[in-house]
Amino acid sequence: MKKGWQIKRLGEVCILDKVQDAHVDLPYVGLEHIESNTGRFLGSLDPVTVKSSTFRFSREHVLYGRLRPYLNKVLLPDFVGHCSTEIFPLKPNHDLQREFLFYWLLRDATVEQIDATSTGARMPRANITTVLGFEFPLPPLPEQRRIVGILDETFEGIATAKANAEKNLQNAREIFESHLNEVFAKKGEGWVERKLEDVAMTFGRGKSKHRPRNEPKLYGGKYPFIQTGDIRNANHFITEHSQTYSEAGLAQSKLWPKGTICITIAANIAETAVLGFDACFPDSVIGVVANPREAEVGFIEYLLQSFKAHIQALGKGSAQANINMSTFENERFPFPPVAEQRQIVEKLDALSAETRRLAAIYSRKLAALEALKKSLLHQAFAGEL
Repeated sequence: MKKGWQIKRLGEVCILDKVQDAHVDLPYVGLEHIESNTGRFLGSLDPVTVKSSTFRFSREHVLYGRLRPYLNKVLLPDFVGHCSTEIFPLKPNHDLQREFLFYWLLRDATVEQIDATSTGARMPRANITTVLGFEFPLPPLPEQRRIVGILDETFEGIATAKANAEKNLQNAREIFESHLNEVFAKKGEGWVERKLEDVAMTFGRGKSKHRPRNEPKLYGGKYPFIQTGDIRNANHFITEHSQTYSEAGLAQSKLWPKGTICITIAANIAETAVLGFDACFPDSVIGVVANPREAEVGFIEYLLQSFKAHIQALGKGSAQANINMSTFENERFPFPPVAEQRQIVEKLDALSAETRRLAAIYSRKLAALEALKKSLLHQAFAGEL
């Protein structure tokens, strides 16, 4: 511990200031109004009256979200208002700058310590009595202000860099989507409107006949079993799996060949990907085995990606959005000659690869910025800044 720093109990330097006040006509803060890990306020400053009891707070408080502490919801309000009783207003005394407390609550070590001592299995809440008993590193006020100044300036720069990286990531994806949609909007000579079954050798739903579906004897064998989540999380190609069928599982299902185009028709509808290996899938997935004389596998998958919003719209109107085989009975899609399909796929594959490369760069940058934040917070309260 750095010279001049003291170790106090949190309850020695701040109090839980629970001033209850129902139906207050002031700005309201609920847990949904605090962004996790950043402390950014997502709500409105318009006065809001709520039916339940609330806690009043001012610019002197730090607001701490006690429900599910791992969500790390902490706010430094710059206004007077009232908050949900799932939020604790903490009021520092004259020895503690509230911004210093705010950063201490945000750091990983504090989040983990509070989460480990929370109570309630399904809806864990911070045990405030325990939290107020935690050890708290307290430097002199000038040192607190110096550390807060460094963190404020650095975190502002990190936030700007993250916003730029996120925007660049979004732009890269939008450029690909725009080009994809343009390809199928500008149909050239020789393009023909056709149904999927017209260009397929096999077109049908997957199978999972056995009930219950989670019977242990169906699983743990050598046959890959793909579900809607695997298709949603794939990037055009399914290259891995987390579940397998046994011989009993295969007997009540169907093994589809590598290269089958998978279309989800329940849960996350109209998601698509191509099997990178032979696999089974349930009846919540449609399989398309392309006829190579009529269509390229990659072309069909890109085509369905482009028409995703249209297909999803066809599934709306029921209590749970879904589509089925009949959805495609009257749907026709634009197909050029196979040679042109290959050219289109080659160009889209190249653009998709470049998009993934850029996405990986921006994702790594975002991860590095987040790691820098965590490192700075650790250094700040170890007396290393």
